[in-house]
Amino acid sequence: MIRPNLMAAMSAVLLCLPAAAMARDLGTPTGPVVLTVTDAAGGTWSLDRAMIEALGWQTITTVTPFTDGPLVFAGIPLSTLAEATGAEGTVIEAVAINDYTAQIPAGHMAEHDVFLALDLNGEPMRVRDRGPVWIIYPSDT
Repeated sequence: MIRPNLMAAMSAVLLCLPAAAMARDLGTPTGPVVLTVTDAAGGTWSLDRAMIEALGWQTITTVTPFTDGPLVFAGIPLSTLAEATGAEGTVIEAVAINDYTAQIPAGHMAEHDVFLALDLNGEPMRVRDRGPVWIIYPSDT
């Protein structure tokens, strides 16, 4: 079983999603790539910050086991990314910059509102601060 507080600590830069039912072209990054998605069939999407923002930028306020008090995160729901790429399946493998890996049951996307945060309290997340992308399980919902 994946414990949400363990997953929240990961700075994700790569998500391996099960094979896409209907792969989509999300365009070409013009800025630094902050997230790469690869599906089981070998499809790959490289996304820069602007591409992720264009998918439907949102903010959430939540607490985490790793920080004090409620924080404001901005980014997109993991389910939005899966929908944008057309990926489907039962398990997502997240790989961090330091090669730490964890598996996220695909059902958690909707069940726990898993969120890909790029901003913390209005500022882009730096690598030293769990960025550039932090997988968040909103602990207070």
